[in-house]
Amino acid sequence: MFINICTILGLLTNVEGLPEVACNRLKIGESWYDRQPLWANIGRPYNLNVHRSSNSLFFSYSLPETYSDTDFQLAFFNIDSKDSQTIAGIRGGCSVAIDQLNDEIYLGGSDGIYKYNMLTKLADFYKEKGKNVWSLFYKKNLFYISYPDQKLHIEYDGKFATVKEFEGFEIDHFHVSSMNTIYFANKTGLYRYDNDKMLAKPVNELVTVRQIVEDNEGDIYVVTNFGVFADGKFEGLKKILDMKNIYGLAFDRDNNFIYSDEKNIVKLVYSLVGCDKKSLHW
Repeated sequence: MFINICTILGLLTNVEGLPEVACNRLKIGESWYDRQPLWANIGRPYNLNVHRSSNSLFFSYSLPETYSDTDFQLAFFNIDSKDSQTIAGIRGGCSVAIDQLNDEIYLGGSDGIYKYNMLTKLADFYKEKGKNVWSLFYKKNLFYISYPDQKLHIEYDGKFATVKEFEGFEIDHFHVSSMNTIYFANKTGLYRYDNDKMLAKPVNELVTVRQIVEDNEGDIYVVTNFGVFADGKFEGLKKILDMKNIYGLAFDRDNNFIYSDEKNIVKLVYSLVGCDKKSLHW
């Protein structure tokens, strides 16, 4: 069977008349990504954090009121093997921090801080018995934010103390970048803290921050109610994803985006093909 060149050109010309196929890709900045669902039909996953040596995603999610008197639950999902597990024994489990260098996984709930053992798959109590832990963060030291006073604490010499420089602030999210830039957020917006001048400088006072996260290359991303912003080293805060229903963001061992919306956790893999007609490859 033979098809002449005129027929082929005719087929290509009529492509625009074909019905459009739903595109399952997402554009972040100038790049396109294929969506690969990891976990579906789960209640609003927050606080995404990847343990890189095992490539396991740790996160919290909300429970229906009918389940129990606990409103949050912690879980993990291994991105390679697809194994998953809810983490028992942490009441109101809602926060995650990982010391990647020493392979320590810290989890927080309404009754203190726990350490998770990847071999036994159990969480053992660590410190701050009876303290309601809103958020955890690790950078050389372990930090936590207490609830409902929203105060920042740091572990030093085996004990926790409030961080003096932030005693005058309520803090919902806290992050120290690999370049030692300090970010924090509360109900009034997103801030950078100038450690030399001991002064908080507003970055954006219109957004509600849901997570501040750093990728494997040291770039900062801020998840907000208006979408995802990247804080470039020279350009400042710039929106890269206009998606209002995103609640968490993390990066796997290979620096792939992983995000969550109201009910799903999705991995993004870079694609050479986009969803607009100009990106079609023949």
